[in-house]
Amino acid sequence: METPILNPSEKSSQEPQSAASRQIVVSLLVALLAIGAYFLLFKSPQRPTQGTLPLTAGSAEQAYASDLRVGNLAMKQAENFLNQQVKILEGDVLNNGNTVVLAVDATIEFRDGLDQIALRETRPLVPPSPTGLAPGQVAHFELSFDHVPNSWNYQMPRVTITGLKLGTTKK
Repeated sequence: METPILNPSEKSSQEPQSAASRQIVVSLLVALLAIGAYFLLFKSPQRPTQGTLPLTAGSAEQAYASDLRVGNLAMKQAENFLNQQVKILEGDVLNNGNTVVLAVDATIEFRDGLDQIALRETRPLVPPSPTGLAPGQVAHFELSFDHVPNSWNYQMPRVTITGLKLGTTKK
C-alpha cells in the first residue's frame, strides 16, 4: 500500500486559507462584541418611564398639581464608576395644598440650542410612600442622568409634574 506523498506546495496553500478564514471569523466576533458593548453602554434605551401616576383630565390629581411647587433647582456633575460624566438634578417639592401626597412624578426635559427637546424622561420626585408628603412639607430629590446628549444647551431642564397620587385631606 502506497502512502500518499504530500506536496509541500499543497500544504502551504491550505494553511493560509484556513488562517485567513479564522482571522475573518475572529474579526467578525470582535466587531459584534464591540457593537454590542457600544449599544449596551451608550445607546441603551431610555429608562422605562416610571410615570405610573397619570394626571387625567378633570381629575382631582390634575387640579391638585398646581398646589405643588418645584424649586431650588440645581445641576451638578459627577463621574460614575465607568468614568462617564453624569448630570445630577437636585431640587425640592413643596406641598402647598391641604392633602397628603403619596407620590409625585415629573417629566424632565433637557433642551438644545434651538429650544427643542434633547432628552425627556419621567422620574419620581417623591417615591411612593404610605406616609407621603404632608401639607406644608418639603421633599428633596436628586435625579441622575447619565446619557444627556451633547446638544443640551446647559440651561436648567424643565420640570413638569405629570403624575401624582393623593392620600387623605388634612383638616
